[in-house]
Amino acid sequence: MAKREKNMKNYEMMVALKPLLPDDVRKALHKEMSDYVKASNGVVTDVDVWGKRYLAYNIKGHDEGYYIVYNFQMSADAVAELKRKLGLKNEILRFMISEVEHPELVGKGIKKKELEVEV
Repeated sequence: MAKREKNMKNYEMMVALKPLLPDDVRKALHKEMSDYVKASNGVVTDVDVWGKRYLAYNIKGHDEGYYIVYNFQMSADAVAELKRKLGLKNEILRFMISEVEHPELVGKGIKKKELEVEV
């Protein structure tokens, strides 16, 4: 893990993309978000792709969204600019960025399903 600067904070960002976007567009958006964090002297610590999920209510005429969850470290000034950039993207239905107070606990409470592979 990269050395953490004093003004860096831990954040979690959930993005709900339009469900019918082609894979290349989703990958380009993911790369753009990751590159912005890195260009702002931040570090992406984890990315969790949830895939398509039903929404609780229609957003912009869609009843499904393609979810991606990012955990990253970044300065607060850069997060404000990231929010502005995300708000301009037509491919994004909704996004939410929240500060993580205890980053060491992220992912610990979730029991991920393990796949058994027969050899």
